[in-house]
Amino acid sequence: MDLQKTILNQYVLLNGKPTLKRISEDTGIQITRVFRLFNGSTMKLSEYQIFNKKVKEKMGLTDGIEAIAFECSLRLSPEAIKDLELFLKRKLETWKLIQVQKSATSGTLTA
Repeated sequence: MDLQKTILNQYVLLNGKPTLKRISEDTGIQITRVFRLFNGSTMKLSEYQIFNKKVKEKMGLTDGIEAIAFECSLRLSPEAIKDLELFLKRKLETWKLIQVQKSATSGTLTA
């Protein structure tokens, strides 16, 4: 269920809080189903894939990073792959620290 919430939140953020009708038109999922998904109904795999594809398109990823990672796994040495993995983990940890600092700062400002 966490993946579902994450992908829906990403979609909404990237599309500027669209209406249910706009989401339905963009994804091809019926408006009543979109309503149920945003109110906690369990998402089907095909629906997740649609939202995931739309998020990646909006972010400009379109399977690029996955394709590069796959090619790296085929061609690079295990040491090079470990280096890439470590680099990505550091980037993610840096992002997490920044998010924690932002929420701590905003929490102190709203007293």
